Amino acid sequence: MKCSCCQQKLIRNLTLRELFFSASLRCYHCEKQFTKIDQAAACVGCGRKNSVKMCRDCRRWQQKLGFVLNNRSLYQYDEGFRKWIEAYKFTGDYRLRGAFTTELEQALRMYRGYLICPLPLSKERFEQRGFNQVSACLALTKVPFEPLLQRKELSPQSEKTREERLLMVQPFELNVSSEKIRNQRVLLVDDVYTTGRTLFHGAELLYKNGAGTVKSLTFAR
Repeated sequence: MKCSCCQQKLIRNLTLRELFFSASLRCYHCEKQFTKIDQAAACVGCGRKNSVKMCRDCRRWQQKLGFVLNNRSLYQYDEGFRKWIEAYKFTGDYRLRGAFTTELEQALRMYRGYLICPLPLSKERFEQRGFNQVSACLALTKVPFEPLLQRKELSPQSEKTREERLLMVQPFELNVSSEKIRNQRVLLVDDVYTTGRTLFHGAELLYKNGAGTVKSLTFAR
């Protein structure tokens, strides 16, 4: 079998559980590349590490919008994660989508009864990349998800400064009728929580159209 991250052949012995039940297996080197966030010591609003109380940024969002996202992030955005996201998302190595399928599937089990919605790409960005980096990871978990939102044609977030991200206009519109989400619980899924502005835009639109609860899950924070 191959490492689900670097695609090199695994040279260690696999347990029966790993052999038959694990969707993602990482080699020793790649296992050390990802640093999990201790959820018990993370901000309840955004998932920031080592922030037991709600962080200052989330208190500002609470004051400004009246809600926080209760975001949960799987990993720290450190050098190891940056290398993975650069190779996968920006270089376009589609094979890397399975790097942490098992961990992602386990996290999604906490949101039974939620409509799972990956944040969409613009048509231009999708044509350039050839895939939605979030949807591709979700597809391997076998957990159903739906494109509740569609993106307007605006400049990519990765090209914006922190200040520009915070000032960004609403980039989304509904991709379904409002009846689909009325009084429903929705989980927005994205790759990286940076300022949270994009996720909050998605949540604002969903709440405006009748969603009951909106939370978020990201690969890294």
